[in-house]
Amino acid sequence: MAELLERCPVLKEMLDGKSGLTRSGEEIPIHSHIPPDYAEALYRTVLDTTPAVTLEVGMAFGVASLAILSALRDGNRGGRLISIDPHQNADFGGCGCVAIGRAGLSDRHELIEDFDFNALPRLLASELKIDFAYIDGWHTFDYALLDWWYVDKMLAANRIVGFNDCSWPAVEKVIRFINTHRKYSEIDVGLPFTVADYNRKRGLLRRLTFRPRDQSYRRVEDRYFRKVTDWEPRWDFFAPF
Repeated sequence: MAELLERCPVLKEMLDGKSGLTRSGEEIPIHSHIPPDYAEALYRTVLDTTPAVTLEVGMAFGVASLAILSALRDGNRGGRLISIDPHQNADFGGCGCVAIGRAGLSDRHELIEDFDFNALPRLLASELKIDFAYIDGWHTFDYALLDWWYVDKMLAANRIVGFNDCSWPAVEKVIRFINTHRKYSEIDVGLPFTVADYNRKRGLLRRLTFRPRDQSYRRVEDRYFRKVTDWEPRWDFFAPF
């Protein structure tokens, strides 16, 4: 993760010390943040795609936010990040926003401190178009699908959406829905392929059905998808997922 840490000393300080600062100046331990290699992959992906408008659902301590904002800055093409997090101040003491301010990146950042089911419809109604999204909110199927559904409505063709915690059954189920009900293609962002919940029975079934590993086991790493087109199925379409 050398490149991102070199470019964002505040993030390095947070990860090395495993702590962050609240709005009141209190130092608190950080948790529930993406691993360093995921942050590096996020940074490189945003840097390579140079998006004008990025959106993240879920902010917490701001590790992913700093990765995205550092890439927007280093891409030298402007760009801004909208973060949706109803608990940024109530549960995290504003730690994510403080870190962004300390990194000198506040001018590129907007926090919407509201629930996704309130904020996303408003953004869609405002006719916002986004170029990159990172979904790391509430990890039940309904919330994760809602997040992606609104993102899909705002995401420009040939642009990218990423998912965190893809080994969670609900998130993996959303990805299955996307692959069967829309036109997206998965992209390689350099994270090693790792799978969850392997067992002999599932392995035998995979070999008997000649299914590839990524269709037989839940993948642990973050996964990213490029929107091929704005295609939607017929009103009566359904495919098993």
